Amino acid sequence: MNQEPVVIREGDLEWEIWRDRESAQRNLVYYKTLVSADITRSEALTAGMLKIPPGEALNTHHHEQVEFYLILEGSGTVEISSRERPVEPGSAVFIPRNTSHSIENTGACDLIFVYVFPANSFREIEYSFVSPAP
Repeated sequence: MNQEPVVIREGDLEWEIWRDRESAQRNLVYYKTLVSADITRSEALTAGMLKIPPGEALNTHHHEQVEFYLILEGSGTVEISSRERPVEPGSAVFIPRNTSHSIENTGACDLIFVYVFPANSFREIEYSFVSPAP
């Protein structure tokens, strides 16, 4: 691919929700894809934003790629390999590949963060959700 700079204005994009068979496993979360080869002239990185309303969570899952979060607004708890850690604006989170993780909004306002994957497109990310114990 011929690389060229890409500039996306987050404010120009609408929040979306996942609309597939695993949506119920994700709970109520909203996303904006900012950089992904299927929508921008880019490669090697996929980035976007996730918004989780108070009391909601992105449930426990894993995927092949490492992932990075940068918390912009709100507060919550990220669980990585069964260990909980608090997050707030300015928190940076690195998640190793194939590591179970979740993030929950424990605050009173929306939890908003940037996510980044080392992948050409978001379509390459295959989420595997962990079923809750009975």
